[in-house]
Amino acid sequence: MRKFLFVSISFAFLSLSSLAHAQGTFGYSDFTFGGGYGYTYYPTYAPSAKYDPRIDPALVRAANFADQRAGRHSTLRCWHYVKDALVATGAVRSRPVSAYAIEAGEELMRQHGFVRLQISNPYRAPVGSVIVYGGYGGAGHVELRTPHGFASDYRSHFACRYRMIGVYVKLLS
Repeated sequence: MRKFLFVSISFAFLSLSSLAHAQGTFGYSDFTFGGGYGYTYYPTYAPSAKYDPRIDPALVRAANFADQRAGRHSTLRCWHYVKDALVATGAVRSRPVSAYAIEAGEELMRQHGFVRLQISNPYRAPVGSVIVYGGYGGAGHVELRTPHGFASDYRSHFACRYRMIGVYVKLLS
């Protein structure tokens, strides 16, 4: 009995002491994307975005619109949600017709007057910018930069981990 009690107390102490040294939080991964349950490191600081007065205010409204409509988890319809936000706030005159998020930047530049910024870090993108990523089987991902994170079909404090293709904005005339 004493031996069992000693072993269980020792194990509990070792478990608690290892948790005290852990950096990050315990998170759950979704099995559909190849993860599993366990310890996941999340950064504790995501810098706030800056407002750029040269950007069309409709894009800032689109970012707020997308942030309000975004859910907690991805529905794999990021480009549809971003299109809805751009059309609803008047940032584009007609709904973009491309099917995949990876095609968003080229279509916005070609048909809607957007320009590509020379930014390689999504955290440096101004509020309201459209950020396009490549990945996820070729379909890509697109999101709008909000004051405190990113929004598309879901909101997040952290940028997508796919390879960033570009940051696109519509400047004031």
